[in-house]
Amino acid sequence: MNYRERLLKGEHCPIIDMHGHLGPFHAFFMPEAAPDAMVRGMDRCGMEHLVFSPHSALCGDIREGNAEMFDVVKRYPGRLYGYCTINPSFPQFIDGEMEKYLEQAGVVGIKIHPAMHACAVTDDRYTSTWQRAQAEKRLVLSHTWGAGGGCGTSDMIKIAEKYPDVRLILGHSCYGDWDHVLPFAAEFPNVYLDLTAVYHFYGLIERMCEKVGSHKILFGTDYPWFDPMVTAGCIVYAHIGEDDMGNILYNNGRRLLDEQLNK
Repeated sequence: MNYRERLLKGEHCPIIDMHGHLGPFHAFFMPEAAPDAMVRGMDRCGMEHLVFSPHSALCGDIREGNAEMFDVVKRYPGRLYGYCTINPSFPQFIDGEMEKYLEQAGVVGIKIHPAMHACAVTDDRYTSTWQRAQAEKRLVLSHTWGAGGGCGTSDMIKIAEKYPDVRLILGHSCYGDWDHVLPFAAEFPNVYLDLTAVYHFYGLIERMCEKVGSHKILFGTDYPWFDPMVTAGCIVYAHIGEDDMGNILYNNGRRLLDEQLNK
């Protein structure tokens, strides 16, 4: 039974989501935002693992948000994995938060959001984060968008050149700047594309596979913002091979998670 048939029949179709969140967000209703509801949603979708950063860490005090992250990781060991969120607006907390959480079981990387925190990825306030991630070959999920503006393709190229051992996930794949981000991801072995919010562009998944390779593309959804089944459907109905589907849905995430979990 192929991936499309599995999904249509509700059979097990293993998925690892490398870009998720947790909890409520102001002015939006998300019916599956609580941890228990998210896990039920994962069960419905056949999602094996979700790697997440709470909205409380992105929008509020990172100390409280990271504490919430770790509490949920401990409640669902081996099912939910967490990112330690860094906010450069509060540089006095960055090193302490990384020291506190990055060696903890179930915390597999670092999350940054340069747009939300109004701080370019190349800003000095991120330096200690990049240096630690480089030294320890850490996974970093960065929000990216467009060609520039502090977290676009041109900005991320500078990071990849300076910190080649960081496992760098381009959240949203530098949305819209396809002509530049695809050759960038193809050139750097530790740079990965993320399908969050971009899977709906007709032909883009096929183009990513052709220009970059399916081994560099990660399943991501922003869950609980969006239903993971929509993303899965776009993948299994794309004009790509079964091996490519397996890489995107599961294998690439499995490889990155195992590397971090076996440190």
